[in-house]
Amino acid sequence: MDALPRLIAQLNTGKLALIAFVAGALSVLAMAPYFLWPILFITFPALVWVLDAICLREGEAEEPLVTFGRRLRNAAIIGWAFGFGFFLASIYWIGYAFYVDAERYAALMPFAVAALPAGLGLFYAAASALAAAMWQRGYARLAAFAFAFFCAEAARGYLLTGFPWNLFGEALAASTPHMQLAAYTGVYGLTLAALFIFPAPAALIAVPEARYWRLWSPLFLSVVALAGSYAFGVNRLSETAGLVDGVRVRIVQPNIPQQEKWKPENRQWIFDRVLSLTKSGTDGSDVSGFTHVIWPESSVPFQFGFNNEIYIREARDILAAAIPPHTTFILGAERAEGVMTVENRYTFDAVYNSLFVLSEGAQISTFYDKVHLVPFGEYVPFQGILAALGLRAFSHRLSGFDAGRKEAPLIETPKAPAFLPLICYEIIFPGRVPDLSKRPGWFVNVTNDAWFGNSTGPYQHLHQVRLRAVEEGLPVMRSANTGISAVIDPYGRILAQLGLGETGVIDHGLPKAIPRTFYEETRLPAFIFLFLLPFEFYLIIVAFAKAS
Repeated sequence: MDALPRLIAQLNTGKLALIAFVAGALSVLAMAPYFLWPILFITFPALVWVLDAICLREGEAEEPLVTFGRRLRNAAIIGWAFGFGFFLASIYWIGYAFYVDAERYAALMPFAVAALPAGLGLFYAAASALAAAMWQRGYARLAAFAFAFFCAEAARGYLLTGFPWNLFGEALAASTPHMQLAAYTGVYGLTLAALFIFPAPAALIAVPEARYWRLWSPLFLSVVALAGSYAFGVNRLSETAGLVDGVRVRIVQPNIPQQEKWKPENRQWIFDRVLSLTKSGTDGSDVSGFTHVIWPESSVPFQFGFNNEIYIREARDILAAAIPPHTTFILGAERAEGVMTVENRYTFDAVYNSLFVLSEGAQISTFYDKVHLVPFGEYVPFQGILAALGLRAFSHRLSGFDAGRKEAPLIETPKAPAFLPLICYEIIFPGRVPDLSKRPGWFVNVTNDAWFGNSTGPYQHLHQVRLRAVEEGLPVMRSANTGISAVIDPYGRILAQLGLGETGVIDHGLPKAIPRTFYEETRLPAFIFLFLLPFEFYLIIVAFAKAS
């Protein structure tokens, strides 16, 4: 039973790091679109056994504190290798963005694709070092592992603007029934559960002298927890939300390749395609039968809110004629602020990635400027330094976009409940609702995943959107340029969707919101973290005392 861990324990740190790297890369199979979550019952125990080899070796140095310091250093190497493998396999698709403007960026692709996973791997390096500081023989090491990696997952969701992509809880939410616990714990609560459940096979050698039933009890409890979660989810999914009376939504997916998006000669056919889909859909149904029409992020290839070009004025006139009375248009486009010069030209002071709400006559009722920008995609951190090295934002605007000044507001439209706008990347962040004076009735998510081609990225993005719906008990109407557009009910069920690379529309009613979820009311993971902190400090003190 313990032959494999004993073999692992005999390997040097370099070979252990290689095992950790492979385990990290394989762990991505648990995420969208594969959802082979049982793989974590192999990869997590492997990481625990590798840390055993680092933390439980005796006689590495004459001084106990030197041994303790070496343990932390080697554990950090192991954690970084696991993280590098995990993130390299998770977000390899960022490399597709470099080929949108291949002449400028293709040569940088290998470096950038490796650099971001290498940086994110530092979170798991810190987690492994923290776990090593608390590591003890027996079951306690599994608790140390779970607590330390939970801290790392929480930290990467918030530090340096945050990047909560492929949190381990998303693997636990692979099926719609298992996803339902997010309404009570949020994705971070699911992450903590995953970090306790999936390392359970490592308990089989936790206490060699333990009775047989005690060796198997953690794995048995993990299986019971998964079965209970599934049964709970099935029961919750027996409920239906229904549709809001009198609301009919058309979601447009124009499927414009990113390479063609901003070429001036393509303006006309891009605009014509979006407009044609809007007017008659794919089955000839007239737009006048819909209360709301949603276009994706950057759906028109020009600054929609502020420009004096003749073409832009004509496009606005055409759009005004296309909007029927009593139909609300919601679209993603650029918005510019600036002044007119004496040469009758505009000088832009700021350009935003925005969402517009248009009423009859193409009048702008309101707009929202995206607040949470994508690093390197929409802005460049440390721009002065990196610009000197030739690195610019990947958008067609080399200087990137300006961040909006205010968080997403509630937007009121006729005939429907107020909605909360979230542009692309913003919807991957949990807890978007709590500070609003009034609860929204739905989310509108406009996005453009064309940057990432036919890769796993858009599927991972969609899975996170579904989790936001479950967490908040709110439906999501999602319009994506190249897919995946979808209507998602407050239980995370996809009621309608357009696949990746398809051109068309979704015509559907608006699902009703359900009452506030437990997660929305409490934001439970914050309390979990505060509760665990004293225990972590206790384990660190005990481990340090033993080392010294």
